[in-house]
Amino acid sequence: MLERLVVDGVRNIGSAELALGRGLNLIVGANGAGKTSLLEAVHCLARARSFLPGPLRGITKRGQDGWSVRGVVAVEGKAYRLGVGRMGGHTRVRLDGETVGRLSEFAWLLPVQVLNTRSQRLVTDGPSERRGFMNWGVFHVEPSFAGDWRRYERALKQRNAALRRGDDRLAAAWEPEMAAAGERVGEQRRDFLDALYPLWQRWVRAWLPDSDVDWAYRAGWDAQVPLAEQLAADRATSAARGYSLRGPHRADIRLMATGRAAASELSRGQQKLVVTALRFALVELLRDRAPSVDPLLLMDDLPSELDAANQRAVVEAATGLGAQLLVTAIGQASLEMGRVTPDTLFHVEQGQCVELIQ
Repeated sequence: MLERLVVDGVRNIGSAELALGRGLNLIVGANGAGKTSLLEAVHCLARARSFLPGPLRGITKRGQDGWSVRGVVAVEGKAYRLGVGRMGGHTRVRLDGETVGRLSEFAWLLPVQVLNTRSQRLVTDGPSERRGFMNWGVFHVEPSFAGDWRRYERALKQRNAALRRGDDRLAAAWEPEMAAAGERVGEQRRDFLDALYPLWQRWVRAWLPDSDVDWAYRAGWDAQVPLAEQLAADRATSAARGYSLRGPHRADIRLMATGRAAASELSRGQQKLVVTALRFALVELLRDRAPSVDPLLLMDDLPSELDAANQRAVVEAATGLGAQLLVTAIGQASLEMGRVTPDTLFHVEQGQCVELIQ
């Protein structure tokens, strides 16, 4: 769990220090007070990037030269000091005083999931959003995935460069590595989705009992034919396009409702519930496969597009997951929480954060 959070110079947060509880941490304040900025800071700490669009340099508070987020993360009784910051045009991540260069070296500490007004992009946007969701999930449940994915991306990049130069021989030379790593990535994704599907369906049936919600997985190539054969067969076509047409970089999980695209069949509120079900199912799977690390759920502006009954259902379900929660609301009364009470309550006003005594 994230025990302590220190934020300096992120958006409108001048300086804030929070001692967080293991369960529900509720952050209240008026619009524009800085609630979302605190959640964004946590996401930057966990992944070294924001959950909002734009470069990291754009989150710097006006008038300051840089920003930093520091945290103490407890895993199986051991405290890890994690920090991320930007100064002098460079972003740097440090773990226990040592600089780290790869996301995979520290992302395991805080497996963070976000529910906000942009969550529906998993339903409405293109395949890259859903591939990112798959990759993040597989990374946390399959230790070898990060290395296999890096090898695949390297081979893909080299083959694409050879295709654009018209170097058929070099493109062919990269295909065995691309196929071997790609087959492993595809197998890991299929295993992950097979485990995730029944968990997701349970939430979907509970919240959307009258909607036939499902997904259709596309691996990015015909899984009945070895990837190496398909790469060789479509090399000329890929060369004409300038990029590889087959492989796990083309994968997708199409979200469906009554056999059609969920984006066109479901309301915004229903789409949010479908994505919430995906996030909750992933939290359940992580707790089963990686029990030493507690998932962290960031829930921003939950009342948006959800009625009172669904707000209550989501909050009560979230607290039953055993994950650490950071939830924002305009006020405690503005969020329908049912029988749930927060472990800690913070108030944000004009970029300043204080803990309230309950």
